[in-house]
Amino acid sequence: MRRALAGLLLSLPLVAQAGLRIETLQGGVDARLRGVSAVDAKIAWASGSKGTVLRTTDGGAHWQRLTVPDADKLDFRDVEGFDANSAVIMAAGPGVQSRVFRTRDGGATWTQTLDTSNDKAFFDCMAFDGARGWLLGDPVGDRYQLYTTIDGGEHWTLDSNGPPAQKDEAAFAASGTCIARLKGATAVVSGGAASRLHLLRDGEHDWRALDTGMARGKPATGAFSVSAWRGGAFVVGGEYTAEKSPGDAATLAALNAKAMHVDAAPRGYRSGVACTQRICIVVGPSGVDSWDGKRWTAISDASFDAVSIRGNVAWLSGAKGALARIVLPR
Repeated sequence: MRRALAGLLLSLPLVAQAGLRIETLQGGVDARLRGVSAVDAKIAWASGSKGTVLRTTDGGAHWQRLTVPDADKLDFRDVEGFDANSAVIMAAGPGVQSRVFRTRDGGATWTQTLDTSNDKAFFDCMAFDGARGWLLGDPVGDRYQLYTTIDGGEHWTLDSNGPPAQKDEAAFAASGTCIARLKGATAVVSGGAASRLHLLRDGEHDWRALDTGMARGKPATGAFSVSAWRGGAFVVGGEYTAEKSPGDAATLAALNAKAMHVDAAPRGYRSGVACTQRICIVVGPSGVDSWDGKRWTAISDASFDAVSIRGNVAWLSGAKGALARIVLPR
């Protein structure tokens, strides 16, 4: 049964950049929401632990909790909303807990469109470019698992050409953003034994891997999130067991660049990033910051895991049902 959940907009204390202000939203749940997807300024989807899926169609003033049958123990680490009625949600593993569901009727009904019988599988994140989609899973053998769809997540195919992986290298299901579409390429970020940006140009077969210059060597360190940024990519990460230690960020200036530039560190470990041409918003358990290509600016000390931008509105989600919006300069 679906039920409407009233929301209330509140202002958080912050250090302002160009008038940026967080509007906190009340979704009425206590789940950790590691998935968020912006459709536009009014419509967004969020997902998380305890089989939680939320949707708003009025700018976050009210949220509707949607029920996925027999999924109350699943952890929906990623969601992709296409419009007010259509969305795809991904549950992270291990093993058979890794699943994908799709709705076409605003969450009234759901269809499972992908699962796995491999007990070594672990789904991490998804990215879509229209009806084309990519789902990344941790390495099984010497390659990451990569599933693709051409019909908006209705059907999936396991691609044998996932990014090659080093021993003890893996991706992080921290915000649904360890994979992203750049202009003319697919990007994947990793951590653990190696902190790398993997790139596959459209029409090519061989992946190229660049060292991000970010923390690596421990299971909890590396690159966690990637977003398209000014013709290249912007990557953030750090060590998730040291939330307030200086985080990491790196920029790929262009797809043909041979190295990444390590930017000044954000204030702490950051699990998610989303960018416009003018600004990147980065989030983590210890705060929210922005990057304008020259400097970091603190926005808030509030805790969030994920961020998604569409138009000039950034939607944020995190632990204990945290939800928020930031209206960005045009």
